[in-house]
Formats: sequence, C-alpha cells, structure tokens
Amino acid sequence: MAKKIALGKGIASLIQNTHSEIITNTLREEFPEQMEKTVSESGAVLLEIGDIKINPQQPRKIFKEKELDELSRSIKENGIIQPLIVCKTDDGFELIAGERRLRAAKKADIEKVPVIIKRVTDRERMVMAIIENVQRSDLNCVEEALAYYQLMDDFQLTQEELAKQIGKDRSSIANFLRILKLPRTVIELLQREILSFGHAKVLASVRDAETATRYANISMEKQLSVRELENLVKTKRNHPAKEKNRFFNEKLDQLKNVLEKNTGFHFAIKDKTNGAGEILIKYTNEAEFNDIFDYLLRK
Repeated sequence: MAKKIALGKGIASLIQNTHSEIITNTLREEFPEQMEKTVSESGAVLLEIGDIKINPQQPRKIFKEKELDELSRSIKENGIIQPLIVCKTDDGFELIAGERRLRAAKKADIEKVPVIIKRVTDRERMVMAIIENVQRSDLNCVEEALAYYQLMDDFQLTQEELAKQIGKDRSSIANFLRILKLPRTVIELLQREILSFGHAKVLASVRDAETATRYANISMEKQLSVRELENLVKTKRNHPAKEKNRFFNEKLDQLKNVLEKNTGFHFAIKDKTNGAGEILIKYTNEAEFNDIFDYLLRK
C-alpha cells in the first residue's frame, strides 16, 4: 500500500526524500546547456522558459488577465522571488506548481526563470498543484471540485482518503463534489465567479434542475447574498404552493394583456395560494355583455 502523504508542512512535505541538489547536479551533467548556476541554497536553478511545459493536470483553468498583468509588472521590477517547481520529463521539464508566475514571466519577456527540480509521483504532482492553488485561493469552486474529482478518479480514492491527503474535512470534499451535479448554466456562473461557493452549496440542495437554474438567475439578477438565497429556498420548501404561485404571478399581467388583445374584452385574473384562481370578464353595459355571451358560445 502506498504511503500516505502527510500535509500541514507545505508543498515540501509532499516530495519524496530526494535532495534537489542531487537531482540538479545529475541534470547539470546530462544537460549542461540547459542548466545554469545554482541561484540559491535551496537548489533553485535558472532554466530556459521555453524548456518548461505546462502541467496538463493543472486544476486551475481560468487566469485573469488583469492579475497576470500586475504580476508581470512586479516580475519586471523585482524578479521571481519564489521559484517554480518542475520535474524532469523525457523531452524537457514539466511544471508542477507556479503556472501564474510562468505565464506572467512570459508576458514580461523573461528568458529564464528560477526553478526547483523534484522527483515526484503522478499523485504527488497532482496533489501539489491543487495544494498550491487552494492555499492561494486561486481556484474557483468548480476548478477545485473538478480537481478533487480527478484525484479520486485517477487514483481510486474515497472522499475520506482524499480528505486526509489534502488536509480537508470529508464534508468539505463532499460539498465540492455536489456542485458538479448542478446544471451547466449554473456551473458557468460559478466559473465566472458571478456566484460564490456559498451560493453553489445552497443551489446543490435543490433537487429540481430547472428550479436550481431559476434560483441561480434570480441570485445573479438581484445580486442576492448567500443568506438571501437560503431564505428564498426555505420559502419554497415551507410554502411550495405559495412560492409556485409567486413565479406564476409574474406572468399574469402578460397573460391578461394577451387575452384582451385577442378578444377585445377586459379581463381580471385572480389566483389563490392553493393553486386555484378565477378569470373574470368585465362588461360595462348590456350590449357588451351580449357581445361577450355570443363570443363564448361561438368558441
């Protein structure tokens, strides 16, 4: 059985006990043109930025251009303070952690970046990428949920095992995974960060997909807080008929106008909380009553 990865000491605790200096010296012998002089006692080296490939399992999919521009300007001014973490592959190096810094460095036209080269398993590589992003709050809730799902699927982990691996409560993992079952339109609002993870947890408690989508749209249009959304859902559960009528009532004026336009008569529509209601046809004199009477008989 594979040894459990202990968390709580940062990304370094996820790495196998192979010293960076040994790896660096070995790579320097094998790739003298690619490797540069060690730039820190921790084993960081300068590496050509073109030799680093993006990690295809990187959980973070959305990078905000404004933030990248700000980081790029900072790198131009101060350089990259925290080295990227990479591992050696057959045809170069693959990024494990630090994609924002790598992208920003490219924007700043930096040719070489400081890296720490590690030997890691596929599981360690994936966990490290998640931990780095989660600790910096860089992932939106959908990206984080997908990353957890991928870890569980790739390595056949239970929620309990995954929670221990990344230092979270099992209930927290369960909440993230539940939001992946939300309708696609709701997922998109979460990815664009129009709705928060708090909104997502409330919406995930709604069984009907159409209702969840409607609540999500209401939250977006009215900019509801998580608490306000919770109250809306509770109203639906505690007074389902009343809540259903509320959504129907929003259409009543439109329906009344359609009736009046197509018949030429004046209508009043009244509804009750139990779902029943009345459609009234108004008349102002006997002649108009006769017209309505004749119209109904013809129909």
